[in-house]
Amino acid sequence: MSTRLYFGYASNLDQSTLVGKLQHPPKLIGIGVLPHYGFRFNHPNPDGSARANIVPSPNENVYGAIYEIEEADVTHFLNSEKTYDLTAVSVQTKNGEVGAFTFISSQNVSNIFPDQAYYDTIIRGGKALKLPNTYLTSIMNRLPNELF
Repeated sequence: MSTRLYFGYASNLDQSTLVGKLQHPPKLIGIGVLPHYGFRFNHPNPDGSARANIVPSPNENVYGAIYEIEEADVTHFLNSEKTYDLTAVSVQTKNGEVGAFTFISSQNVSNIFPDQAYYDTIIRGGKALKLPNTYLTSIMNRLPNELF
């Protein structure tokens, strides 16, 4: 079967979350870094909470998981990420640059925050993948202290 590479940077850092969105299990290829993008909680969820997003930012990088996904699952996957745009990106890995797709939203809203379960899934996935603590701390610091 034909496959594609996917760069997951938010709740899909948690492999069990991603498995629930696909018909076939994804294969974790490794960790990647998307240069010149920044991680944000600025995509509006219908319940009023925030979902993660990435935005162009010349002095930032986004860490994520690179998965191999069966082509047949891409359409199924699109249904779970309807409010995001499928975007081709070039991701840096320890073995060089790879092309992958990811999801980016053009809907950018200020002063919205994720719910606890979504936030916990992102942090849990990042820790399981052993993303740098400084990077995970930068995500944690995007939230007001009184929120959690």
